Amino acid sequence: MRLLKKACLLLAGAVTAAGVTVLGASTPASAADCSHVYILTDGHLNGTTGGTWDANRTVAPPGAHLEKFLYDDGIIPVVEPHDLDTTQKYAGPALEKKVTDFHQSCPGTPITLVGYSFGALISGNVVASLASKNAVPHNLLNAVLIADPRHAVHTSGVEGPAGGIMSVAPDGPGMHTTGPRNFGDIRVANICRHDDIICNAVNPVSNAQGFIGEMQRFNTAHTAYGDPDPNRSPWHNPAAFENSGDLMLAPSAPITWGGPAFPAPMPRDVLNSNPVYQGVIDGLSKSGDTLDWANVLNSFGLPGDQVIHEMIAALEAAGKYW
Repeated sequence: MRLLKKACLLLAGAVTAAGVTVLGASTPASAADCSHVYILTDGHLNGTTGGTWDANRTVAPPGAHLEKFLYDDGIIPVVEPHDLDTTQKYAGPALEKKVTDFHQSCPGTPITLVGYSFGALISGNVVASLASKNAVPHNLLNAVLIADPRHAVHTSGVEGPAGGIMSVAPDGPGMHTTGPRNFGDIRVANICRHDDIICNAVNPVSNAQGFIGEMQRFNTAHTAYGDPDPNRSPWHNPAAFENSGDLMLAPSAPITWGGPAFPAPMPRDVLNSNPVYQGVIDGLSKSGDTLDWANVLNSFGLPGDQVIHEMIAALEAAGKYW
């Protein structure tokens, strides 16, 4: 125990000496820049760096500017420093504050939230939150969500009903699947690759063949939002997709879907309303909270959140985060 505490103290000292940033941060433009802002939030493994936007040389239209929102992007409890629930708890309010602060500094300026994958989850959550408030006029706010895990369930092909993985799969420990959102009168473009299981997961009960096929090509389909013509890529030129509505892109490669063998509700709809299942998941989630890496460090009186933030940032910058 003494050895662990000593190691933690050394790590905390190194972080403090290097300078610590907050869990939700951004790359701000100059204080005088009140042009149309596009706030970019990246996905898992790039949350603290925005590497997807860098690799694709994301651009803003003339007369507008880009800013990044950076966050600690853990998903799997215990295995990663933070679980999905904890990541959302910190990142969502921090991004919403960034949006409202920008509006207060630049009233009348349009704000576009652009998110990919986990970043689409967070950006979409913030849009839904602001849709129920008057903190920012709704006509000044819009979003471009790429591969949104909470994409609403729909039927767009022979595969039958499909939707974002968090609208299809049931809750897991530290990973509550909250289903589709209500964006009200805020304009949202939702862009999904047809065979991307993150935003277009088929029902695994009624169409196991299609679900397994999507799982097998996850790494290919979920990273297939580029284009030989960069201006046709939502990663490079999100502004070109602002008025796309619910846009389903062609599969990354031919896929044999199979059809739904029988009508069936989504697993989320069945299990998330089951009190016994929910009791088990909530109990496991609470146990996982005590093993959150930051909470473990905090229990020793150390700045756990800051230490873990710097660790994730360093690993992502080196391309070695999980």
